[in-house]
Order: sequence, then C-alpha cells, then structure tokens
Amino acid sequence: MWRGNLSDDNKRIKNFIKDKKRIIKLFNSLLKEKKICGIYVFPYTTKFLIESISFNIFDGVCIYRNPVEKNYEKFIKKFKKLKFLAIRPFGGKLKLNKKHKLNFLLNYSINCKNIENIILTCSKKKQIREIVSYCNDKKNF
Repeated sequence: MWRGNLSDDNKRIKNFIKDKKRIIKLFNSLLKEKKICGIYVFPYTTKFLIESISFNIFDGVCIYRNPVEKNYEKFIKKFKKLKFLAIRPFGGKLKLNKKHKLNFLLNYSINCKNIENIILTCSKKKQIREIVSYCNDKKNF
C-alpha cells in the first residue's frame, strides 16, 4: 500500500519516485532474509499503478474488483505477467452483497486467470459459512 495524500496523486507519485532506491533496498533485504516472499502494490489510483509497475519492484497488484468497481479491468488484461489480488468483492460500503448473491460476487472477482487470489473481509458468521461452502463446491477455481 502506498497511501500518502490521496487527494494529490502527483505528489504521491513524486514521493514514491524520490524514495524508490530506498524502497527497493528495503524490499530486497526483506526478501533475502525471507521475512517476506513477495511484494504487492495497492496503488489506489490507476495513474499510480502505471508509475509503480514501471519500476519492476512488485510481484503483483491488489485491486478492487467487483461489478461496480471496474477501474483496473484494462490493466488486468494489459499486464499479463503481473499477478493480481482482488479486494472487496462484496463492495464494502457499496453493500453489493445485498444486491447480488455471494457466489456471483466471488465468481466475478476471480473469473480471470491473472487474479491469483481474493482477499475477503466478513462481518457476519453467515458470510463465513457461505464462503466455506463456496470454496468446498469450487474445488478448482
């Protein structure tokens, strides 16, 4: 994640570029010490994504992916060598799980070969049971 001031994307990018060498050194050290096994960026904006992946630091990208938040769809297709983690398949405050069935939302989020995994957050036991059932039914994603 590279948060910074989300209202000033140009400044976030400028600061990232300025600190790029230190970031790379830190990540390489953590990888070498086996404290981490990969580095994924959560860019918040498509402009930051384009800049950040041009440095070849990251193994993949975390993106919002659901039927409403589709800002990154073209990048999934364009950057075929990158791995993507889908975040927020239920839409967070959009409450997509009230409009769509859980199976539909999970299938939507993972239905692309470049999507490596989904990061889920649950607020109810019922959701956890539905997710477990979904995973048991879908042996091969």
